[in-house]
Amino acid sequence: MSFGRWTVDRDLERPIRATPVGITDGELERRLEDDEACCVCYTILLTAVSMECAHSICASCAAWLPINRCPLCRTDFDNVEVDEETRQRVGEVPAKCSPCGFRGTVREVLQHKKADCTGQTVYCRREGCPDTLERRLLAQHEEVCGYKKVTCLCSYRTLKKDLDRHRETDCATHPVPCPVPGCGRQLERAKVAIHVTQECQYTVICCHVPGCGFVGRAPDMAGHAANFSAQHAALLTHHNDRWKIRLAEGRLKPSDASLEYGEVRAMTFTIPNIKTNLTDGTTAFTSPSCRGIYNAEWKVSLEKEDRWYIYLCLVSRARPLHLKVVFLLQAPNCGEDHAISLGGTLEVRENRKYGAPVPRAKLEDLSDSRDRLVVKVMMQQVSASINM
Repeated sequence: MSFGRWTVDRDLERPIRATPVGITDGELERRLEDDEACCVCYTILLTAVSMECAHSICASCAAWLPINRCPLCRTDFDNVEVDEETRQRVGEVPAKCSPCGFRGTVREVLQHKKADCTGQTVYCRREGCPDTLERRLLAQHEEVCGYKKVTCLCSYRTLKKDLDRHRETDCATHPVPCPVPGCGRQLERAKVAIHVTQECQYTVICCHVPGCGFVGRAPDMAGHAANFSAQHAALLTHHNDRWKIRLAEGRLKPSDASLEYGEVRAMTFTIPNIKTNLTDGTTAFTSPSCRGIYNAEWKVSLEKEDRWYIYLCLVSRARPLHLKVVFLLQAPNCGEDHAISLGGTLEVRENRKYGAPVPRAKLEDLSDSRDRLVVKVMMQQVSASINM
């Protein structure tokens, strides 16, 4: 599977950079002459600069002097110049690399430390990593480095140090337990909502017979229906007779009934990695849940059947709702949103989903710069009143 620039480890194409290198007195294989050592710090004159009196010191000491006066002869000076002759001469002093034992001139040892020495401290090449370590340990470190770019099984791209947190909180394919007590089944996070609302045998549901009030799990419903069939028949007959009597007595006319519309309420859902997962062939997405509106728990899902559909799922609520529902796929950067209306008034029940077709192109076009699809669901509760 190709992920563009993530397929090739670009970090490892960068050159290895050594930390600042130098030569210590212990690495020199002969004693320095007086004109080969700085008269201020007594180290080798690798960065020699000369003053107007012809004495030389290292560039860092020249910058440190409180006044422009030669430390040896006390002659004032205005400027210093690069002492190329001294730099070349000290570069030929024999030396030995202390980390690995390489021998050569000072110049050769310095170049060896920058390019080859296995004991030289170097920087990790991973972008953002602050670690330094010996060159011989670099390959091993870069393989396990927390700043290594990795791709999760769900196609989300992140840093190695953030991968576990992504799996525990966001990953659509990471196995999680069913939240319904007693179930214990492990399934992909993206499939939890569908499992809870349509498959889980431990989800608590209400008997659909008006006036019954029995609440139980799916396996209990078959036995309840069998054991209470007579009571159900009586309840349904009573329910039907009540409306027939009202109609027959003329107490219920079309003009006696009216619809009442409640306040429009809205929830916003976010579906991550939408464009990436569409490209990879994913056929089901589920948003994190949203609680509070109508004292219920809701989710939005996208599923591919003969074509793509967007669904509103009522995950948890004992009593049904009568709602008008509109999905609003929000465009990034203040663009034009895409509205999808579920026509008419819906009787929304727990563990059911309600949806409509949505063009795949809209799912891709309306994803934002972080590869997320933001869906606002607007709902309006509908009720009927009868004037008797």
